[in-house]
Amino acid sequence: MPVGPLPRFAEVHVHRALELIAKHGKIGRKELTRELGVGEGSVRTILNQLKKQGLITSSRGGHALTAKGKRLLGKPLEFMQVDAGNLTVGDIDIATIVRGAAKKVKRGIEQRDEAIKAGAQGATVLVFKRGKLQFPDGFARVEKGLAESLIETFTPREGDVIIIGTARDLAKAEEGVKAAAQSLR
Repeated sequence: MPVGPLPRFAEVHVHRALELIAKHGKIGRKELTRELGVGEGSVRTILNQLKKQGLITSSRGGHALTAKGKRLLGKPLEFMQVDAGNLTVGDIDIATIVRGAAKKVKRGIEQRDEAIKAGAQGATVLVFKRGKLQFPDGFARVEKGLAESLIETFTPREGDVIIIGTARDLAKAEEGVKAAAQSLR
């Protein structure tokens, strides 16, 4: 039987920890705790997991990414605030593109669920097929103006996925879209 409280963090916090370590070069546990918004015990657990996987090193000066950690993190996502209208349920919509991930999308519900776990109200998944942005099932149409704006901004290629995270505030929408995108990487 486990001793102590259950961890209060999600996979998105682990990925965000890697991003913050990369951003700062080196970062201490207390600052990481503050920026992640989870408890110090959870941050200790996250850091221990990352060390065991060989993704970070730790010293008195803080925590830094290893070469393996940098490779795993990959190229940063690009984001854009959009007005998705009735397509989403939140007040703020943030979009990103995941290159070549269409084959990993089943129905898009999995990505929506990841966004919700990260604190967003939801996520909408669109795939670029035969020169058009469409829902994974291929039946529903994306409003023409929104589709044109997303295509112009992200210049998708066949098989790319555009995800729109939605929430009441910018930070939650961004965390949601990051979590949804991470599930396809």
